[in-house]
Amino acid sequence: MSGPPRELLRPRYWPSWLGLALLSLGLLLPRRWRDGIAARFGDLQYRRHVKARETVELNLAWCFPDWSADERRRVAREHFRAYARVIADQPLSWWDRSGRRVPRHCSVTGLEHLQAARADGAPVILLSPHTTAVDFGGLGLTPYAELSTMANRLDDPILQWAVHRARARHGNVFLREDGLRPVVRALRAGTVFYYMPDEDLGPRDSVFVTFFGVEKATLTSLGRLARLARAKVVPIMVCYSLERRRYEVELRAPLADFPSGDDQTDARAMNAALEESIRRCPAQYLWNQRLFLSRPDGSRMAYPKRPRRR
Repeated sequence: MSGPPRELLRPRYWPSWLGLALLSLGLLLPRRWRDGIAARFGDLQYRRHVKARETVELNLAWCFPDWSADERRRVAREHFRAYARVIADQPLSWWDRSGRRVPRHCSVTGLEHLQAARADGAPVILLSPHTTAVDFGGLGLTPYAELSTMANRLDDPILQWAVHRARARHGNVFLREDGLRPVVRALRAGTVFYYMPDEDLGPRDSVFVTFFGVEKATLTSLGRLARLARAKVVPIMVCYSLERRRYEVELRAPLADFPSGDDQTDARAMNAALEESIRRCPAQYLWNQRLFLSRPDGSRMAYPKRPRRR
């Protein structure tokens, strides 16, 4: 891979480069120290970023109404810690040119499900929720399959360059604005597509089905992709284990009778699989998303307003 474009070396971007350098220096610390520092930083973010915290706690209240307020606050606080831990570990992928360093920090279970799904030559889609550690799922699987994925463009051009460079080193990365056509081509060419279709992108191309008991605008793209590419869908979940100090990648059996050909049925099956994944380590799901922004009656949920980007 070539170095960054000259445009990104201008003085206006030096603070971002300094941030990347400081994060990279953190890799010199023992894992236990790095986790401890990240936990303290996560606690600081939990206290300072009030609107993000309110969004997380609002989503948890909708999805887990049977939890006490103290339990939801505990999970919200752990969410911020989990996010900080992954940020501290991002440089592992930025500088892993050989592709062998990151997998040493990951353990993979259920690999037989992926192998069985690919045994007859069928394309495979990995169905994942957006989790704090989602990148490490793809990187942990690079020794076993050629992957492709879809990602949003990041606001910071320096971070976009570093993250895209790391992802593209191990497979194809399509931007969301590219649409689904290149994804279908990649699936038919034999790559395993790592897909996270759990965002609320509005009513268009969505149907309203339950997600943790709440009606949610749910994308129909997974069923359409599986149908167009004749692909099997294998659920995947990635969590960081504080006990083992490793990223744990879990694959499960492919979704049965999927796609059905009915958007509502397929969306319900997708959300059920995502719920099962999230319940394995709920604090590490990205609860800071505005999951239920679109409402069935055409209104929008009153989430805390996000601060304006500078």
